[in-house]
Amino acid sequence: MYGKFGDIDAADKLFNETPHRDIVQWNALLALHLQSNRPWITIKAVRRMISEGVRPNEVTVVSIVSSCSRLKALAEGKQLHCYVIKSLAILDTFVHNALINMYANCGCVSDAQMVFQNLRNRNEVSWASMINAYGDNGYLNEAITLFRKMEALGEEADEVTMLSMVSICAKFGRLDLGEWIDGHIKSYGFHRKMHISNALIHMHSRCGNIDKSCKVFSKMARRNLITWTAMIQALAMHGHGQAALAYFSQMQTEGFRPDEVCLLSMINACSHFGLVEEGKHFFRWMVEEQGMRPWMEHYGSMVDLLCRAELVNEAFAFVVSMPLKPDIIIWRTLIGACRDQGNINLARQAVDYITDSEPVDSGNLILKSNLYAMIGDWDSVEEVRSYMRCKEVAKKQPAYSYIESTGI
Repeated sequence: MYGKFGDIDAADKLFNETPHRDIVQWNALLALHLQSNRPWITIKAVRRMISEGVRPNEVTVVSIVSSCSRLKALAEGKQLHCYVIKSLAILDTFVHNALINMYANCGCVSDAQMVFQNLRNRNEVSWASMINAYGDNGYLNEAITLFRKMEALGEEADEVTMLSMVSICAKFGRLDLGEWIDGHIKSYGFHRKMHISNALIHMHSRCGNIDKSCKVFSKMARRNLITWTAMIQALAMHGHGQAALAYFSQMQTEGFRPDEVCLLSMINACSHFGLVEEGKHFFRWMVEEQGMRPWMEHYGSMVDLLCRAELVNEAFAFVVSMPLKPDIIIWRTLIGACRDQGNINLARQAVDYITDSEPVDSGNLILKSNLYAMIGDWDSVEEVRSYMRCKEVAKKQPAYSYIESTGI
């Protein structure tokens, strides 16, 4: 009861005052800490439970595995896996599903696959967990193959599985897959579900089909804040800045109060379409009128907004006055804009700041070297390069992108 009302301290106090604690009480405490997003406390409580001679059961194991999953604690998760194999006579499906999720979150797809293959009594969560494991770790073809295998075996996809497939299609931006999964959702009748439609709006926009996103939005009988935010993000992504502003106004007219995610989308939209005053208005309204505390992403979007509008001096003043310590992405955005707009003195100030704060970061030093090279200060370039060789600073790994060929 205390846990349901969010009073963790009262729940802990009551638990500690109980003279004889059984496995049911321990499991309730572990689940409470896990639901309160305190996985490290869950693991600590398990150690205490074992020290008091209480043996974990399947319910306990699910809480511990879920905690390891959130913490990406692979070593502890494998130890627990060994324990349950040795100590528990029967492992139910819930334990196996939790293990699949844990291995997937830790990037061990082969281990997740092994658990899935050894699972005889699979349920909808089992299939969705394994499909997610493939999708989250970049195995698109394997995720699709498993989904088709599930259907071939006569297993009906539930909403969780369909959401997983929509998320995977959005992640890889495949238009053909987006249309394919949309058809499946309609055949199952899930397109009437609001959370499925919200995901479809996002998926179609990521796949390049903004018209389909608009159609999904217009056909929805009910909408929530996530619906409006997804539609605003889709419009902004596809260059419809004024439409995004219009939808934002309509959203408020219908009684929805924008949250931090929605406002971040609006500032990003203003940034991409040069709507400087509108972007400033949203930021001020968020802080001064709504009392929200901006995230680093909000500050980064504001810097990007000012830099795109060639207001680098104002952007620099904004960064210096931030209550949070600017991250390296903000500084690099500012430096790049200063360099492109020919404000070398301001670029030097920013470069000196970040190299002073992180003197052996290869990315920062390369940025500094490139800036000197651009203005023809070759002596300074050699000085930076010599420093990198002296400190044995590792070379920055090059980035890469990919496209999918069609038989070429």
